This record gives sequence, structure tokens and C-alpha cells, in this order.
Amino acid sequence: MKNKPLSRPSRFGQIFFAGCCSLLVGACVGPGLGHHHGPCNAGVCKAVVAVQSCERGAMTVDPDPIEVYEPNNIEWTISTPGYVFTTDGIVISGAGFKANPGVTGNGKKYIVHDDHTDLRKMIKYVVRVKRESDGAACKPFDPFINNN
Repeated sequence: MKNKPLSRPSRFGQIFFAGCCSLLVGACVGPGLGHHHGPCNAGVCKAVVAVQSCERGAMTVDPDPIEVYEPNNIEWTISTPGYVFTTDGIVISGAGFKANPGVTGNGKKYIVHDDHTDLRKMIKYVVRVKRESDGAACKPFDPFINNN
């Protein structure tokens, strides 16, 4: 039996294929097209704290500000060896934030629940860490959270 040569799809077939591709791309983006979710995924917003100088309070938090669009836990992790969070490692000046459970992960993580009722932009918070070697508290650092 001889194979029949393949023919080009009709114009309708091409349009149908293009439409299906568009739907698939849209499905991958998901609801809220154009809605940025920043560092948040599956109910947790993650941020990384790096200490440059304990004495000067020179630290970075990435991202800063932390963009939060709905109720989430915010989890900070210290990336610099030799430093841990204090028991009051994250203090947020606003309503609707609860340390839950607070410091964890051998002192390297700090988790706060943001119930997203304080809808201000630029909510200031304080990061407090200490050196593991001598327990000396570092000068605090003041980054921001944006509850959008």
C-alpha cells in the first residue's frame, strides 16, 4: 500500500491551531493575567537576609520591598554563615502581622503571617540578627513590605 503524501492544513486548520496555542499559553499564565505575585508561591513569600557588617547594621533583604498581594506567610532566611535571628528577629510596624512560629530552622529562618488587612505600601519592619560566635546583637536594619 502506497503512503499518501501529507498536505498542508487548510486555512481553517491553521487558524484553529493558532487559537489552541493561544489558549494553552493563557492557561499557563493562569488567572489574574498581568498580576505580579513577586516572591510569593503556595502561601509563602520568601526573602533572603545577607549580613555585610554586624556593627554597622549593613544588611540586605532580597527582595526589598517584599510585595504581598494576599494573606501569606513571609519567610526570611539568613544566607550569611555565622548569624542567626534573635527571638524578636522581625518586628513589623503595622496591624495584621503575627510571628507564626517566629524564629525557626536553628535560628536561620523567621516566619511571620501577614493576614493582609494592613493595605499600606511601604510598611517598615526591623530585622534583628546576632553573631553566633559571641551572641553580639547586630545593629538593626529597616526594610519594607508592600501589601498591595
